[in-house]
Amino acid sequence: MAQKILPKFGFAHASVYKYISGKLYHPRTHYEDLQGLSINKGGECDLIQANTKFIAVPLSGPGGRVGIINVEQPGRLDVHIPSVLCNSEVSSFKFDPFNENILVTASTDNKIRVWKIPEEGIQVDLATPECVFGSSTMDKIRLIEFHPTTKDVLLTTSDDLGHPTVRIWDVQAQKDEIVLKDQHKDVIFSCAWSPDGTQIATTTKEKKIRVLDARTGDVVAEGPAHDSIRPSRMIWLDSELLASVGFGRGSTREILLLSKDDLSKPLSKATIDISPGIMSAHYDPDCQILFVAGRGDRTIHTYHLEDRGLTAIAKIEGTTLQQGFAFLPKKTCNVKEIEIDRFYRLTPNKIEPYGVRVPKARPEYFQDDVFVPTLDLDHPAQDAASWFKGENKQLQRVSLQPEDMEPLSTAPPPASQAQSKAKFEMGKQAVSDEQRKKEQMERMFATAKKIEDDQDEPAPPSAPEDAEVAEDEWDD
Repeated sequence: MAQKILPKFGFAHASVYKYISGKLYHPRTHYEDLQGLSINKGGECDLIQANTKFIAVPLSGPGGRVGIINVEQPGRLDVHIPSVLCNSEVSSFKFDPFNENILVTASTDNKIRVWKIPEEGIQVDLATPECVFGSSTMDKIRLIEFHPTTKDVLLTTSDDLGHPTVRIWDVQAQKDEIVLKDQHKDVIFSCAWSPDGTQIATTTKEKKIRVLDARTGDVVAEGPAHDSIRPSRMIWLDSELLASVGFGRGSTREILLLSKDDLSKPLSKATIDISPGIMSAHYDPDCQILFVAGRGDRTIHTYHLEDRGLTAIAKIEGTTLQQGFAFLPKKTCNVKEIEIDRFYRLTPNKIEPYGVRVPKARPEYFQDDVFVPTLDLDHPAQDAASWFKGENKQLQRVSLQPEDMEPLSTAPPPASQAQSKAKFEMGKQAVSDEQRKKEQMERMFATAKKIEDDQDEPAPPSAPEDAEVAEDEWDD
């Protein structure tokens, strides 16, 4: 029976992404002189959200402001950035992954607001949302998360006066179709949909990790989380593996690698560093790379998921302290430059675009070993009504290959490789000729030696008739 390979952090062989690097784009693409960034948000709130059209950041000041920046207008930002006004402090905000013109906010007045952003952005503050909804029993909304495959399905978490609750909303109907309120005993720090959208993973202040059935609320698995009660982040790596980023004892930041099949103990644990900064995480399922960074850090840590283990690879260093990052869809990557990811890095006074690149020997070809078919986020798999009826449909995948590029898998071997092969064949032929000559010489020497041995043998004795006859024996 083959020995079971246990997952671990780090391997003897190098990851194929060992030499990835983060390239800061030209200063003319930066968004400079950002003023009034609000950083007094809870650890569960990311301070920047972005898509291919807009960037959203929370701003200080009355009215619960979320500034909307048009990505087509880099440079020095206005002192007064046009914002959506939520009437009370914003606790969480997210762009709709299937409609880039829709922003959803949650605020301390326990209301969820849906905002429609015009194509050109907003020129003045926007105070009238498309719709506002909530629940009379909902209190202190902390998180909002869109369903990964279905349009208009939204998850929220709230405290509800000491009864932590997960609600799943039909945004179009403005109704909480599913309410899960008996599964958690303390504040929910993090909540993440599984890739297929059928399960939910949570971490809580009671130091527990749970996996729930999204429709029924049944607890599929439960286990211990980090030792600290400080906020942590949960993220799915695939349909089975999860990663939780949080704190061990003291200010030791760590990653737990877990299997949803058994949460009784982590598969592996790795220490990142020692710092008080609460960390955010992003996972690229195409390249299987986990990005982790904390507020107030200069470094983004990267890990490659390989053979059920996480390998620490390169670090992406920034020049200033960061407050968060927001990754863009894969379709924005420059595949001709072998850019596998692109993100915005938020600092206290500007927003910087970065590209994550991998060095390759033949960049003139489309690297189909790196750019696998990616999820098509332009087309949801189904609508909210079908999901709430129990249907599960998955997103289609699309190729990122440009029309004018040939895939590396079908490209001819490089000239150097062809020359090396030719030299090898020549050497092989030379060796064959030399061997044949050697064998021929050995045969010649063997024949000559045999002849020489034959000549050295003694002459046979003379026959009797050749003996001398006595003289008296001759006839007269």
